[in-house]
Amino acid sequence: MNEALTYQAYYTKSDPILNYMIGMLHFRPQDSVLEPCGGDGVFVDKILEKSPSSNIFIYELNPVAAGNLRSKYKKDSNVFVKETDTLLDGDVVSCSHRYDRIIGNPPYGARNDEHKKAALNRLYADLYTKESYTLFLYACTRCLKENGELSFIIPDTFLSLHRHLAIRKFLLTNTLIRELALFPSSFFPGVNFGYANLCIITLVKSSDIDKNMRNTITIRTDFSSVEELENSHAGTTKRISQKNIYEGVGSAFMFNSTDRLTELINDASIQKIGDIASCVTGFYSGNDKKYLHPIDESIKNAKKYTCAHESQIRITSLTDEEKSQGIDSQQNLVPIVKGGNVEYIKPNNWFMDWSIQAINEYRNSKKCRFQNSTFYFRKGIGIPMIRSSKLTGALIDGRLFDQSIVGVFPKDETWTLYLLGFINSAICSELINAINPSTNNSANYIKKIPFVKPDNDIRNKVENLVKEIITSIEEGDDVSVAKIELDDLFSKLYIDRIGMESEGTPKLSIKQLNFFDVLQQYPENIIENAPVVLPAKKQEPDVEMDKNVLISLVKNDNVERYLDQSAKIYYTGKRFPSTVALNKLYYFMPYIKKKGIRDLYLIKIARVGTRKEGQPDNDPYDFRLVFEIEFVKKLFKDYEPVELEIWHSFTDTTMGNLMSNKEKF
Repeated sequence: MNEALTYQAYYTKSDPILNYMIGMLHFRPQDSVLEPCGGDGVFVDKILEKSPSSNIFIYELNPVAAGNLRSKYKKDSNVFVKETDTLLDGDVVSCSHRYDRIIGNPPYGARNDEHKKAALNRLYADLYTKESYTLFLYACTRCLKENGELSFIIPDTFLSLHRHLAIRKFLLTNTLIRELALFPSSFFPGVNFGYANLCIITLVKSSDIDKNMRNTITIRTDFSSVEELENSHAGTTKRISQKNIYEGVGSAFMFNSTDRLTELINDASIQKIGDIASCVTGFYSGNDKKYLHPIDESIKNAKKYTCAHESQIRITSLTDEEKSQGIDSQQNLVPIVKGGNVEYIKPNNWFMDWSIQAINEYRNSKKCRFQNSTFYFRKGIGIPMIRSSKLTGALIDGRLFDQSIVGVFPKDETWTLYLLGFINSAICSELINAINPSTNNSANYIKKIPFVKPDNDIRNKVENLVKEIITSIEEGDDVSVAKIELDDLFSKLYIDRIGMESEGTPKLSIKQLNFFDVLQQYPENIIENAPVVLPAKKQEPDVEMDKNVLISLVKNDNVERYLDQSAKIYYTGKRFPSTVALNKLYYFMPYIKKKGIRDLYLIKIARVGTRKEGQPDNDPYDFRLVFEIEFVKKLFKDYEPVELEIWHSFTDTTMGNLMSNKEKF
């Protein structure tokens, strides 16, 4: 394996960066200090200047670099060099040696052989193991003493990307994050890699979760030069609650966001695009050079492919059978929507072979991705996976779409034009930039964009403007005025809430329960109810009408165990209403979609737990309420519909109220 790809070492040659990082740590005489990826020793040199009596332990994987370090520090009796793979090192994995200070510049995206990949997946199963720097951050933080400090220079992608949710939750619950300094990679001398920005994170190890949640993080940005890092007054400083980050959507550090946008994104009472539309990625043939065809050679990158012949292009709609099985005729090339930041409409520039033979080859190919095929040839909106500074969307309009596109398909197709206008608006770009500042627009991020439902007047105005824009684009006319008007409508709707749908009396805004607060209040069990005593002769037990009952929506993947009354445990979702009196709960009734409620369970124990208890692959820091339940009886002969009053997911009532309202079902 290529040595450069294996180590991915970028040595820190910038004095301002070194001085800033050393200055963020409070060295004391005789401190135990770890440099987990020693490189050429630049951090060690600075530590010896600052704290010459500290005991410094250097770990280095590269044998050549390790040898150079031994030679360099052979006269320093307090410097110890160990040639080892830090992530697999026994002392690190077991945390058998803990440190007062840890500082370093871990490798970014190092390549690993199959043996090491398997070992990392085993040791760091809860993390995204394809990215080495987050593994270093996790492993080294675990090796800190209580109140020990760490300062790392790493890419900023861990702050927002969905794949790094587990490391964010770990840091937010196990440390006090003191400061994040964010700056472009151009500040880092000699670096040539794909990360757009870098981050210096300084944190303090803390096992006091309540204290961690009270912490305020300083985020520094907008430096004009690397030298400004050392000036605490330079750049822009923002302070944000560690608790608010943890409880926000995706526990993301929305450093690009205003307070108003952050509040909007995290408002649990507002629907998200994922609630009103399916967001999916599209098709990949596995061999585009063979199956993909441009309309002519003028199309960008067309020279790599064979151009489509007019006689091969299908110009009429496909039958359902043709969509799934392929076309049995000469006209077997279908239009496909590809990436590229184009607003509203894209011409048919590319075509995919959709013959019966090609479909069979796709299905038998290991490289082909025949994913989300039920959405092929439907009406929807295509958003490029890779975006520029502005989010764009264009109509898919019954075409195929490829894997470089996130297809957004409203569950109610009548919202397509409105949603198209919103996706191309300035406020939508601001929202997605806050949710995910990288250029990668995966479906997971699109789903998180808030969807403020408009009243009929605003909806009609938007749809008319979108129709006008589409017509103008087709005719080659200017659309700038209509776009400005659209931006103004959406800005007022989202920022000032002008034009929101009003449904009579405003509904009470119910906040999400803070699971950490509950854990602090009830470190063991919230309630423990005595088991139901079954009467003699197999009579059904009586129902206590004064007891509280929680009716909860059951997700589709858990329905079976409730249909046959075998369920023993119920995990809440990430959102749970704060209005439910947890310490009074007694009964539980599962609500089955399209059916209703029927079965009554006793809540034997209610407590705070994690999803990892039931599913080992899940995040160990994903706290939920856990109800240990026991089937009591069929309350109704058949399923009865009932309104779920809170977020369309929960109803909190008493058995007496439930039974008295039965005639209203």
